[in-house]
Amino acid sequence: MFTHIVTFEWNEDVPPGHAETARTALEAYARTLEGCISYTCGPDVGLGADNADFAVVAVFEDEAAWHAYDTADEHNRIRAEIFRPWVGRRSAVQIRG
Repeated sequence: MFTHIVTFEWNEDVPPGHAETARTALEAYARTLEGCISYTCGPDVGLGADNADFAVVAVFEDEAAWHAYDTADEHNRIRAEIFRPWVGRRSAVQIRG
């Protein structure tokens, strides 16, 4: 297995309700993926003062399945149109096993 975890902090220009727009786009994309075991994403529920605003946790069969997800045209479109304009900070980690 290969797990991909990414967190986002929105910038101050993010429109209200944008996290749901991001979630909807990512979940629709995830349903098309081969080799994706599980895919969870969404806004932080607000229990910690220093938490990120939004996160993705995706588990893939292997690194190749993650790489296909990461480099696909639809993922690049979502990054460019839905995330890049409103992300102040992004952090990611990938875990094998």
